[in-house]
Amino acid sequence: MQGRRLGGYELRDKLGEGGMGAVYLAHDPTLDRSAAIKIIRAETLTTEGKERFLREARACSRINHPNIITVYAAGEENGTPYMAMELIDGRTLRSVMHDGPVAWRTATKWLVELLDALQRLHAEGIIHRDLKPENIMVTRDGIIKLMDFGLAHLTTQTAITQEGTTLGTAPYMSPEQVMGRRLDPRSDLFSLITIYQEMLTGTYPFGGDHAMSIMYAIRNEPPAPLATREPDFPPALKTVTARAFEKEPEKRYADAASLRAAVLEAAPEIGGGVRVVKASSRRVLVLTTVIALATVALGLGGWSAINKHRTTADRNAAKNLNEMGFAKQEAGDLAGAEEYYRRALEKDRRYARPYNNLGLLALGSGRSAEADSMFRLAIALDPRFSAALVNLGNLYVDAEPESAEVFYARALNGDEPAAAANQLGHLMLDSGRVDEARTTLTRALPQATTPGVRGALLRNLGKAEAAAGDSVSARTHWQEAAALLPNDEELRSLLSN
Repeated sequence: MQGRRLGGYELRDKLGEGGMGAVYLAHDPTLDRSAAIKIIRAETLTTEGKERFLREARACSRINHPNIITVYAAGEENGTPYMAMELIDGRTLRSVMHDGPVAWRTATKWLVELLDALQRLHAEGIIHRDLKPENIMVTRDGIIKLMDFGLAHLTTQTAITQEGTTLGTAPYMSPEQVMGRRLDPRSDLFSLITIYQEMLTGTYPFGGDHAMSIMYAIRNEPPAPLATREPDFPPALKTVTARAFEKEPEKRYADAASLRAAVLEAAPEIGGGVRVVKASSRRVLVLTTVIALATVALGLGGWSAINKHRTTADRNAAKNLNEMGFAKQEAGDLAGAEEYYRRALEKDRRYARPYNNLGLLALGSGRSAEADSMFRLAIALDPRFSAALVNLGNLYVDAEPESAEVFYARALNGDEPAAAANQLGHLMLDSGRVDEARTTLTRALPQATTPGVRGALLRNLGKAEAAAGDSVSARTHWQEAAALLPNDEELRSLLSN
């Protein structure tokens, strides 16, 4: 195989081999970069399995996430299916764990990042099904990377959707996987929490002398108690882990975003999106409705339908339910709004806007970690969703303005660039970059089609002109803004000086 070309790549050394095929070091002469090529043995795939492999591989190639290995290309050449991937300079998590238990802060940070990766993967309708330390890489810089997603279940004809198939690696299987039942993303959560406990303790949560005894324990016995030698390990994490280990999927966390939020709330020192959000005028434009401060219970239900093809009727129903949620929210009925958003997702799990709105509800009640997860899921489903990008930036703007600026800048290429430019211009003003703020805000004015957005842009542009010493232009902008926003107290104050 060495010296052969496949899909435009030059194959070099063999890096590894398994039941499905082999992985080779390869070189892309066009872009002059190294890659890893996974070559699938054609005989391991049925015609249906091969079609599914190519479809999922191409879906994976559209995923851009820092904790998911990048897929460069996938295809079939001379009857040989292949996938070209990012070449990782690092070790498998299994190799890292051979050195001993992982410190709880590091393990928990990796857990949060892997949950974020799973959230993105699940948003594409892909369930990993074979999470294990061998399928997770740790780079030399300590970055965790998920790989081999969507491949383990392709070796038999009926493994994709039918019951009665037992696949996976025994110690990391979920109870429903052991029983050969249909899987949904909550199975991946069970597997990942198994890896997490093993990282912390160095032992499997479910013991046994052989695969069948381990599988019996997974289905029928409680996991071993989570005991670490680190005195500062947060007890609340044990509660989170116990729920993720529930035998019945319905009793676990609804999705990766919910588990991620629970982990961050139990261990806020880990970071990853937990921020104390203060009220700020720069947020008013992005929060689609006025959020009353009240607790809203989040219950997104199951993911059993994530792989179903949604019809136009489903999407239209989801849009209508989302709009009804807006009406409830504007009327102050936050519980009713949450219910309609949840119902919208039941109609179409891939509709981004209800996730953003659930994030706003969580933000309004101070649940920053949950809001962070909801905004990220909305962005994963719709990368051009400016409001969700800006809302995520707002979570970071006080504590990490550099991160916020990244999200605001991404939102400029989205569906509401003018609102995004207003946020970015405000941030630039706060950091003393007056000329950049003037340029950003001025360029956005022609794109501002609503009075609220245009008024806010003019208000901030006036501030930029005033900071630059042009008080005449500043006052002109504020007067135009006041005509659009007659009840804006800040404009009244600016014009009275």
